[in-house]
Amino acid sequence: MTRSDSFCCNYCFNPKRDRFHAFIRQNGFESTDVCPYCKRTDGIKIDTAVLGTFIKQGIDRAYDEPGESSDNLSVFEILNDRVILFEWENHREHDLTSELFRDICDVDKKSFKVKLESEGDDEEQYRIWRNFEHDCKYFNRFFDLTPRGAGKTNRRTDMLAKLYDTCIKNLKEEIEPGTELFRARVIDSKLKRGRDYNLDEVSIGPADKSNSQSGRMNPEGISYFYVAEDEATALKEGRLRANERVLIGRFKTIRELTVIDWTKANIYEKAVDIFSPKYSPKMAVYQDFLRRFAIEVGKPNETEKTIEYVATQLVAEYVRGYGYDGIKYDSAVGNGYDVVFFYGPEITPESGDFNVLPKYTDIAELTDVREYKIKIEYFLEP
Repeated sequence: MTRSDSFCCNYCFNPKRDRFHAFIRQNGFESTDVCPYCKRTDGIKIDTAVLGTFIKQGIDRAYDEPGESSDNLSVFEILNDRVILFEWENHREHDLTSELFRDICDVDKKSFKVKLESEGDDEEQYRIWRNFEHDCKYFNRFFDLTPRGAGKTNRRTDMLAKLYDTCIKNLKEEIEPGTELFRARVIDSKLKRGRDYNLDEVSIGPADKSNSQSGRMNPEGISYFYVAEDEATALKEGRLRANERVLIGRFKTIRELTVIDWTKANIYEKAVDIFSPKYSPKMAVYQDFLRRFAIEVGKPNETEKTIEYVATQLVAEYVRGYGYDGIKYDSAVGNGYDVVFFYGPEITPESGDFNVLPKYTDIAELTDVREYKIKIEYFLEP
């Protein structure tokens, strides 16, 4: 291959883009010259014109010429925000994009729209999390009973059914008996141990239905059992401040539990790699939904904005309807994972014949509960 005066190297790009890096290895050249963009000398260099042509083929695989839509994306937006092509420390990504497309198009003026699998998919499928979230908040909150015309189904129900059959059921995982999980609860400074609370299951278990606030997975009044993989993650989920008191409960699962493991939602990344001949527009749509859900459930709770939770709550309830015990997901603040189990507090005698959530003690036992005072951020003082 003829060496070009304009080149970049493999270190300019996201190391997780395997197929992309395979192309660079196959079509690049060895050189100790300084890369103009990342300033490294040890990378595999490649002609920017050659690499730009390869990238344009990927964009053409997933995107069409723009239509009259506000959802049009520039070349840079596709590569930087959607494909996440560049290495995060590469601060010249826009300059590199311009050079890669120098002989192809003006990256600041050229735009594209997502290529859909068929004409029937159009805006009903594109950016389905946005559509789903809007419907949940402002159109149909609880029941899908609104007629949508002859032969039409409600897009929310139809989308969830397709998503479950195509993706969600493949995220199934078993949590083995004896798995240790942790839960943290901040104690109001006005409360006194022995008078207002004790180191027991009532104090550290799920909130009573009368005190259950809306959360990312549960609506107000329906109390789920939230736990974390380790103490550090549980503490960080509490967004604790200095001098606050906190209870830490250690639990052990007592039977096998079946959950949807949202931490594995990236298993479809290869199907949405625009540089792969196996790129699937349908999977790209669904992968975007999985990713957006994962982002939403990781956000901190804000009780004054309960409407923001509606979409994630309905997805959780949909999963619960299939008989799963809960959902496992990455913590947005800790290094571990969290699990929400569809189990609540101890059942009271007055429940009678009413439908109630199974009690969390059916699946886990409390093995230890301790109280700490937070001295500095996430530092524990017994």
